[in-house]
Amino acid sequence: MADDTEPKVDNQTPTAEDYQALQAELQAERDKAAVLVSEATQPLQEKITELEGQVTTYSTDAQALQEKLDQLSSDFEGAKAAYAYAVDDYKKLVLSTNPVFTPDIIGGDTVEDIKASVGKATSLVSKVKENLEAQASALAQLNVVPAGAPARTPIDLSTLSTKEKITLGLEQAKKRKEQ
Repeated sequence: MADDTEPKVDNQTPTAEDYQALQAELQAERDKAAVLVSEATQPLQEKITELEGQVTTYSTDAQALQEKLDQLSSDFEGAKAAYAYAVDDYKKLVLSTNPVFTPDIIGGDTVEDIKASVGKATSLVSKVKENLEAQASALAQLNVVPAGAPARTPIDLSTLSTKEKITLGLEQAKKRKEQ
């Protein structure tokens, strides 16, 4: 009797059937959650795939741009060296065609600088030339001898001795006879 009157204690342990049912319900919930997560993250996954493609494209473009930059830098250095040689050749040409210019008055690292120094040198040379011509003209004026023989003036008899006066008179008489 004691067994009938004792209350039954339920320890809440599921039976094997209940356990199987709970397992199936839990799996269904997991599957449903996975579907919901997949649906919710699908646009983000697509965006990630798109962005990864863009990163690959940008990486390829960046590499191509870097190669182009390296090529342009190399070309620029070559052009810079060629320009320096051309400037040097231009300077040599200016000096060879203008022998009055000296290398110390023609200078510059660009064609424009050399042209400017040529202009200054030309101005200097023309000023020196004008100054030398003015000096030469002034010297020529000091050494001017009038053209032709000087006018004849009669001989100053007061400075002659008696003997010179007699000799002069005889010479003049002889010249008159010959005419």
